Amino acid sequence: MATIALQRVQLANPKKATIRAFPEAASQSFKAGEFVYLSSGKVTVCASDTAHILGMAMHDASGTTDADVLVAVADGETEFEMNVYHATPGSAITAITQIGAEYGLVVASNKHYLDLAETTADAFQIQSLSPKDAVGDTYGRVIVKVLRDVADTGQPGTLA
Repeated sequence: MATIALQRVQLANPKKATIRAFPEAASQSFKAGEFVYLSSGKVTVCASDTAHILGMAMHDASGTTDADVLVAVADGETEFEMNVYHATPGSAITAITQIGAEYGLVVASNKHYLDLAETTADAFQIQSLSPKDAVGDTYGRVIVKVLRDVADTGQPGTLA
């Protein structure tokens, strides 16, 4: 099987995504495709094993406090495509048995991945394997939804 390049998270179903604008927190340096949450009502980048996810940043942080940040909100309809990851590459393999399973978030070098080793701080449920990759690929991509108890729908915000 193939080894898939580690890439940024993408929307799996852009037409179903709700995009909203929220104010940027101070000193942010997130990149498009990173997961964010609200801290005191402002967009902040998620860390590994996060307990809250607002959604995915649609563009890089501006570095300006209160600037509008467009976010694809994790509202139950929005699906994201992301790489699976494990600290041991031989264990970062996609499998059909992963569909329906729940895993956490790992962050490395401004990219966010599904952490196959994290099954206690779950943030995502795998909906399907990406049609672009094959079962058994190392770092293959999967289609996920944010778990309901982790999702922070971010009210209020402005529709983009």
